[in-house]
Order: sequence, then structure tokens, then C-alpha cells
Amino acid sequence: LAARMLEDTRAAIAGKQGGEFAYAVSNRDRSIGARLSGEIARRHGNLGMAEQPLTLKLTGSAGQSFGAWNAGGLVLDLTGEANDYVGKGMAGGKIVVRPPADAGFVARETVIVGNTCLYGATGGELFAAGRAGERFGVRNSGALAVVEGTGDHCCEYMTGGCVLVLGRTGLNFGAGFTGGFAYVLDMERDFVDRYNPELIDIVRISTEGMENHLSHLRQLLKRHHAETGSAWARELVDDYREALPRFWLVKPKAASLESLSETLKRAA
Repeated sequence: LAARMLEDTRAAIAGKQGGEFAYAVSNRDRSIGARLSGEIARRHGNLGMAEQPLTLKLTGSAGQSFGAWNAGGLVLDLTGEANDYVGKGMAGGKIVVRPPADAGFVARETVIVGNTCLYGATGGELFAAGRAGERFGVRNSGALAVVEGTGDHCCEYMTGGCVLVLGRTGLNFGAGFTGGFAYVLDMERDFVDRYNPELIDIVRISTEGMENHLSHLRQLLKRHHAETGSAWARELVDDYREALPRFWLVKPKAASLESLSETLKRAA
């Protein structure tokens, strides 16, 4: 399948035209998108097609390393589920994973991507309408990600980027976390017992001095709903004032709230 994808899209990549292509995938199809990212990077650099995106509309169950080394301008839009290492080494572009519209389960209660997603990612975006396995965002140094729950060791050794978790995390959240920041929705009010306090602080998102974070969080919720159709994100947007007191901002101890706020302001 990877060879067919490259053959189908080679001219669109060479001509920097972008376009949309559709495929069915199975768990035998590993590292989907890696060959395309290599072709994009070889011809245009990691971010050279960001303005002319190439979109793959995919259905099924993707094998390991879905979207590995994803390059800017490559959009992998999967209706189904994916195995471990989604977005490993991702440099740019976008990965979206959502359940089928007729799925007989509640998405935010179900694992949709596997373990060790975004390992070593340096950029790009991931939106997953469902839970992730263990070690989500390990060594993330620049990617933006939204997921609806995680296993143990989320954001381990994270050095940059932003992670929004719209649900329960496992234990040892943020071990070795030295850069970037995260938002965590704490519906059970037990996150204080689930994060690793050695290098990070957790702060409630109040209105005083945190207007940029309030705006950023709301924008991420809206984007997550727009990208995945997440019913949970829609519910949180509609009831934002009630949900807001249950969010934590997670930041490195060495980073001030003022510096994070300025970073968001410049990005906006």
C-alpha cells in the first residue's frame, strides 16, 4: 500500500500541487505516510508543502508508526484506529484519528491510538477523538496534540509543544517534563495524585492574568471538535464556564506564567 500511495501522489508532490487521495488501511500497513514524508522532504524540505497540503483520507485500523516523521503539508485523516507510535518523530503536518460515525462505543472512554505516540516529535498537530495508551507525548519537543485520555507516563521527558488531555490520565504524568506546557481536564479531581511533581507545577486556570490561556484552551476545544467531530469537545465548549474550573495548566517549575502567556500572545 505504501508503494501505491507514493506512486499515486508522486506527481502532486513533485509539482507541489497537494490534493486529496483515499485508501483503506489495515494493521498490516505500517509506517503509513513515512514514504510520502520522505519524498516531500527530499524535494521541498520538512515544511515545504505546508501551504499546499496533501491529504490522505483513510479508513480502517492502521499498523504501527502511523504518520511517522510526518512532514509539513501531509495530512493523515483516519476514520478508525491506530496502533503504537502514532506521529513518531513528526516534523509537521497533521494527523487526525476519529472513530466511525456508527461506532457502538463512547469515544472518550475507548482507546483509539496506542502507546508511545508522538515519540520525539518536533512539530505538527495530532487530534485523536478517544484515549491514548501509555507514554503519550514522550520526548515531544514541538507538536500540538489533543487526546481524550491517556495511560501512564504521559508527557514524559517533554521539552516543548502543547498537549491537551480531555480526560483521565494514568500515573506519573510529566516525569522529566522540562519544556512546553499541557492542559489536563480533571473530572475525578484526583490529578494531584497522578502527576510527578519533581519538575512541574500544576495551576488552576483562573481569569486573573491567564486570559491568553483561557482563550487558547477554548480555541483548542473548538479545533478538536472541528477536526474530529468529537461530541465530548462540543459538550465542553457548550458548557465552558462550568468545565473550566476542572482544568489544570501543567508547566515546568522553571517557566513563569508570564513567560508562557507571552509565548501564547506571540503565537496568536
